Amino acid sequence: MVDRPTRVGPVAVIEGFAGRRSVIPFAILILGLLATGLVVLLLLNTAMDRGAFELQAAQKRQSQLTDQQQELQLSLAGLSAPNALASQAAALGMVPDPRPVFLNPNTGAILGVPTAAATTAVPTPSATAAASTSTSASPVTSATASPSASGTRP
Repeated sequence: MVDRPTRVGPVAVIEGFAGRRSVIPFAILILGLLATGLVVLLLLNTAMDRGAFELQAAQKRQSQLTDQQQELQLSLAGLSAPNALASQAAALGMVPDPRPVFLNPNTGAILGVPTAAATTAVPTPSATAAASTSTSASPVTSATASPSASGTRP
């Protein structure tokens, strides 16, 4: 005997046909997309954290360099002070000229009468002069190495 579809109105019902598809492939696809999204989010978060650590290290280095620059500027100001320059010049045997002569840069004319500056004696290398010239790379010691030389200025 052959199963014939029974007719119920305009629609025929066929026995033995499953009318639904399985939801398992769709669920696997959704779970795969969610897992991929979580992995990408984790990688992005890790990259951002690494960038934050690098930024923090760079800011710390910038702060250290700024402090070092300020220290160097202070020591340079101390070495460029008139008293420090006068003491270093006196240690080298230089004396101030009471009657300076000037040159006009436009014409090359000499303004004033050139005369030799009076010297008291031929300078001899002293321990303070040697210390101030050998430690010129160390700004702290050279600024304070020869304070007594500034008092001997003629």
